[in-house]
Amino acid sequence: MNSFNLKKHVPTKQNSFVYLNALFLLYLLIIGKVDPLTIVTAYFLETAIVGVVYVFKMYTIISFGNKKEKNPSYSNYSLILFFIVHFSFFIAIQLIFVFAFLTITDNNIKEAFNILENIKYVLTYKGITFVLISITAYNFADYVFNFIIPKKYETSSLNKIFTEPYIRIFVQQFTVIVSGFFIVFSSGITVVAIILIIFRTLIEIYFIANPTNNILDGNEKPII
Repeated sequence: MNSFNLKKHVPTKQNSFVYLNALFLLYLLIIGKVDPLTIVTAYFLETAIVGVVYVFKMYTIISFGNKKEKNPSYSNYSLILFFIVHFSFFIAIQLIFVFAFLTITDNNIKEAFNILENIKYVLTYKGITFVLISITAYNFADYVFNFIIPKKYETSSLNKIFTEPYIRIFVQQFTVIVSGFFIVFSSGITVVAIILIIFRTLIEIYFIANPTNNILDGNEKPII
């Protein structure tokens, strides 16, 4: 295991957007433009944003990646459609859990399985539009600065890209779930939301600082 390298975790071009996103969310929270529950909900909805980013990554690998790769999936654009369907089911299951979780504190959410209706409702949460725009910008900045510009699509494995978002989301959302319970059962304590933003930021910085030596690494397995 490599020792901790502070230089890899200070603000750089590769991770500055993560810090900016965190500062923006903290600012909105402190001045009262968003509620703690808004932060938690937006982080849950981020799963869909991550899915879109990984669709772009897969398209980039298939279209512009290493053509010497022996895996025939590199020329199979239908794999993107398979990922969209597969990941959509994953999102749907997660959202059912999220809305069941939100029924504890929000009486307007009465049925967790009414996914579309519930999404429409939570998008009215105080300040959630600003939070989602910030999270979307930060995810696509990561795609550009840490995937496109360094040309990682030339060496990235499609198998790994296909499975990576599931593992990454599990790690990220675990902190959201734990913090969410504290917020829900403590009537939305702002300090818990602040701690959540900090922890999520640290996780993202870790992944960016250790792109090839983190808990997502492992032996690649065939997609199908």
